[in-house]
Amino acid sequence: MKVKEIQCKTCMTKSKITDYVINPYVGCEHGCKYCYADFIRRFRGIADEWGDFVHVKVNCPELLSKELEKNKPGHIWMSSVCDCYMPLEKKYKLTRKILQIIADSSYKDKFTIEILTKSSLVKRDFDLLKQLDVELGLSINNLDEKVVKIIEPNASSPQERVQTLKSASTKGIKVFGFISPVLPGITDLDAVFKELSFCDYVWVELLNPQRNLMNKFLPTIKQHFPDKISAFTDAVEHQEAYYKMRKQEVAKLSRKYNLKVKQVVVHNK
Repeated sequence: MKVKEIQCKTCMTKSKITDYVINPYVGCEHGCKYCYADFIRRFRGIADEWGDFVHVKVNCPELLSKELEKNKPGHIWMSSVCDCYMPLEKKYKLTRKILQIIADSSYKDKFTIEILTKSSLVKRDFDLLKQLDVELGLSINNLDEKVVKIIEPNASSPQERVQTLKSASTKGIKVFGFISPVLPGITDLDAVFKELSFCDYVWVELLNPQRNLMNKFLPTIKQHFPDKISAFTDAVEHQEAYYKMRKQEVAKLSRKYNLKVKQVVVHNK
């Protein structure tokens, strides 16, 4: 893993997805095989493979106080193109520093905060999440640890993620599951819904069929799940039918487990 400390120009960034995002790191140690965020490599001219580098925005917390004052009220998402609780967070503690700065700010009431991670390290900061009324989500698309080790090699195990959400819930933190991406022939939606039925709600993100992502992810499927190739191919070639079928399944499971689905996220080619 190549780690580089860098200076950033802003900590809070305006986003098309939500009002603001905070990404304390560039790159991600988790190395998920399907990750869309590797476009950052091209954007920043980084030659290293996704999962092999992390740039640490060491001055991000220093910039935040003034940004909280000058920025308009809105929602903050941590994080959109990294995992703010990747293993390096144990050393740098940027995410905790950011949350502490918000908690100490006289402008904290201007903002709501949402955290999405694949790491049980977030338990370290439950005190600040509770204080700031943060909504906490953990991304889970499979409960089979062997499968997860292949597609999300450096993330916490699915069992750890579920237990982290349960622990947060018992402390009064609002929790949600992010079932993403739903992998044709691999993700058992019924099992995942059942496991997450204690959550306040879930998001469901269906397979992104964009060519660059498929070109990146399909070699992993061919190597480790060769019997699932046809399921992936059918989903991509018959996208509308696949999405319709999955949406119907999600609606059925929502009723079965009395679990609110906030949104089914779909992507077009």
